Amino acid sequence: MLGRLTVATAAIMSVIVIQQILHKSPQLYDLVMSGALSLDRLGLIWLHILPVIFYHATPEIVSIGVACRYYQWIENNEVLSLRNAGRSSSQIACPGIIVAVLAASFCALNSLCLLPFSWRSLEDIRFQAAANAGIEVLQPGYQQEIIPGVSVSFDRRSPDGNTLENIVALDGRRERLFTEIWAQRGRFLESDGVSLLLLDSGAYFVRTATGIEKVDFDTFSLPVRIGTPEGTEERPRGFYEEPVTRLLNPPIDVRDDTLILAQWLVEGHRRIVNPLLCVGNVVLVLGLLVPRRRGRRQTLLFMLAVASAFATNTLPDPIITMVIRNIELLPLLYLLPTVPGLVGGLLLARSGIRRPMLSGGGSSIA
Repeated sequence: MLGRLTVATAAIMSVIVIQQILHKSPQLYDLVMSGALSLDRLGLIWLHILPVIFYHATPEIVSIGVACRYYQWIENNEVLSLRNAGRSSSQIACPGIIVAVLAASFCALNSLCLLPFSWRSLEDIRFQAAANAGIEVLQPGYQQEIIPGVSVSFDRRSPDGNTLENIVALDGRRERLFTEIWAQRGRFLESDGVSLLLLDSGAYFVRTATGIEKVDFDTFSLPVRIGTPEGTEERPRGFYEEPVTRLLNPPIDVRDDTLILAQWLVEGHRRIVNPLLCVGNVVLVLGLLVPRRRGRRQTLLFMLAVASAFATNTLPDPIITMVIRNIELLPLLYLLPTVPGLVGGLLLARSGIRRPMLSGGGSSIA
């Protein structure tokens, strides 16, 4: 049973991970098609997304896996066979609890250890892509802002891929002056740490309050910087990149802002709660399914078990929002794994108390 439960949970995990990755990636596909993002870098981004998916989705994954497997065993009378062999409800539920503990350990590995490093690497990749974005991210056919106040459009790229043809650049950075630049060709260059748009064979029109001035040129350089403004050396860090010890004991600058402090504390405790939720909700699933029930009632309880699995991913959000606004309600987070665990444990214990009476009745009839 343990092996089949593990395989079922791993299969469901694969499906959910693929769905989550594809759901979060549409904005990357255009970059891949344009050549701005290599397939290797895309794979690296997907790899760094995995810990946050496992952190949030593992309670849901293991709960669905256990619910589906046990319901299948009930439908195939395997659970009934175990009862007839003298197994108690707790013994039948034991493989599910073991899988839940393994899933909780895996969730804790991601939430407590891997998440800060993977998210930091992911943000570094995103920041560097924004800071170093170049000609590859520009698409022909429409005006695109490359820095505040400067936009560029072009008809096509040359065969070498580095030269833009038939360019129109609009520069509105100077107050009361607006420059429109036309050129046959253009390319981006780096010179002494300054990004330049080097234009060939064209003219620029300066629109002022008194009229329009036209100047023809053979070569014209327009200082620009695509992506991050010049002088930006370090990107801001979010609390997702912080280890749980720092989240639970924020620095002084965080403590000065009540809202940010609440966000840090809630995130720190959630990284502890989510692994516990793996065990708590699986115990509820087992408490709903393992005790002997018949017919439509068993199906309804299976549906309730699956609903509880989905709730592990949806219910925490409104509670977290409420706790951030009222930090004194922080202990409510620990009710998320505790309440289903207690309810499921009571259902299993009640079944164990009633079973000897039923077994005795069955023996006398036999």
